[in-house]
Amino acid sequence: MAIPEKNRPTTLEEAVEQLKSDPFHAVRLHINDVYVEVHLVKGEERKKRLGDFMAEGGGWKGEPAEEILRILREARKAGGTTEPPDGL
Repeated sequence: MAIPEKNRPTTLEEAVEQLKSDPFHAVRLHINDVYVEVHLVKGEERKKRLGDFMAEGGGWKGEPAEEILRILREARKAGGTTEPPDGL
């Protein structure tokens, strides 16, 4: 069910409150020229993402981690959805 723009939250705090009242529906808002969607996730049940999995393995086929991160960043710019993990 789409929420009219005028009824959408305008702060992250309002979005969290709306999510608490209806945890089964993601909340969308536009803040600081960025569109944000907030949804509920269960504690530690987050699925491992490809970037996380690859980061655990270090270099890949002799390529350094920096090269793999460059490839992943290029994929994200081309339409991917997740930034590679920091700290590698």
